[in-house]
Amino acid sequence: MNCAASLSPPHHPRRLLFHDHLAQEDHDPQVLAERLAQHYAMLDFAPRRGHERSFLHRTSSCRSGELLLTGGYTTPIQGEIGEQPGMGAVNFIVSGAARYRTGRGQEIRLSPERPLFFSPGAGYEYAVEEHFNGAAFQVELVRLQRTAAAIAGLGVSARRFGLDLDQLRGVQPHDQASRELLQVLVTAFHLVDHPELESTGMLPHLQLDDLIYRTLALLLCPKLARLGSAETDPGCGSRQVFSELLEWVHANLHQPLSLSQLEARSGYSRRHLQKAFQQRFGCGPIQWVRQQRLEQARQALLQAEPGTTVAAVAARFRFSSLSVFSREFRLHFGLCARDVLREGQRHSR
Repeated sequence: MNCAASLSPPHHPRRLLFHDHLAQEDHDPQVLAERLAQHYAMLDFAPRRGHERSFLHRTSSCRSGELLLTGGYTTPIQGEIGEQPGMGAVNFIVSGAARYRTGRGQEIRLSPERPLFFSPGAGYEYAVEEHFNGAAFQVELVRLQRTAAAIAGLGVSARRFGLDLDQLRGVQPHDQASRELLQVLVTAFHLVDHPELESTGMLPHLQLDDLIYRTLALLLCPKLARLGSAETDPGCGSRQVFSELLEWVHANLHQPLSLSQLEARSGYSRRHLQKAFQQRFGCGPIQWVRQQRLEQARQALLQAEPGTTVAAVAARFRFSSLSVFSREFRLHFGLCARDVLREGQRHSR
């Protein structure tokens, strides 16, 4: 089953996801560009070459809580969006295709098979191919982080998800769960102009903006699925977070590591971190990081290639000087680093 089949594209390529009967049509790209610039950091906008005369842009917008949702159909266009700090741009496609390019040269192609584009405040260029039919809106990144933390339900800070939500990407369904989540977005868009919900005034009570935020959080934060195992073991989620932090530290011992980085990575407060490391290892987090660096440095000395020096190993593992490394190495292992290096090179011959 592919996503294209599950998303049920509109009956007609130009029919909008919602409020099609209220659609505004533009045939003048300059007029449209001026209107779009009121909502987006628009740096460039134009029909693609060869499509100037056939230019057509159909849009309808509505508010759902704090979200301004825009359904749109457009013929081939191209443009550039500037940085929008604190805001995430979301483009969702049900038919057609578009390409997005970042300043770093990353290119993402959107189609019904990969229907969701997310940019966490970064600028990007875009080009619509044959046409684009879908929805576009912006989310507050802070609210998205808080929503992810609320779903986790583990007392984990919203900062825990900051890194997950700081990646520009295209989302392609990889399993049944992600396909269903993408279908939830389509359902939410269709509910926007559900005639009975509108006529009875019940639509605001559904809080569709909250549903959209929650769906995006689940799609963009894959760790939430693993944290969900806490339902069967209340401590499982916290242990998973702590284990992932330890794995990340081990993989980055050659980089500068601070207590603030450990806080941001784990989502734990400084006090919580100190307590967790003290209970697990009998020392604070920075002391533990130091111990891991010493242990990796010892392994590096034992497996050193000819020509390796103690100073080079000390620098690789971020020790401020050779003398500091040598002193701490002797205190921790009761051995001289140079002796360990000679022993390793002797056995490697």
